[in-house]
Amino acid sequence: MTEISPDDIRVLARSEHSDAVLAVREGTTAVVPAGKAVGATVVYTRQDLLAEYGDEITDIEAEVLAQGLTARTSEA
Repeated sequence: MTEISPDDIRVLARSEHSDAVLAVREGTTAVVPAGKAVGATVVYTRQDLLAEYGDEITDIEAEVLAQGLTARTSEA
């Protein structure tokens, strides 16, 4: 099981790349531009994050989102 952390969510939120994604490859999470996620499982996109939470994400929102994404990735 790959655990998504609130820090992963914060890094995604602060990414300089508008097309940034949170991806998992071989059990390791990384925030990368979408074009560099080839061969990885995209867990969440910066665009989705902005659409759902806006420009700012609170610590509690980051924690809840990370838990939900962790649960979702463990089911896959």
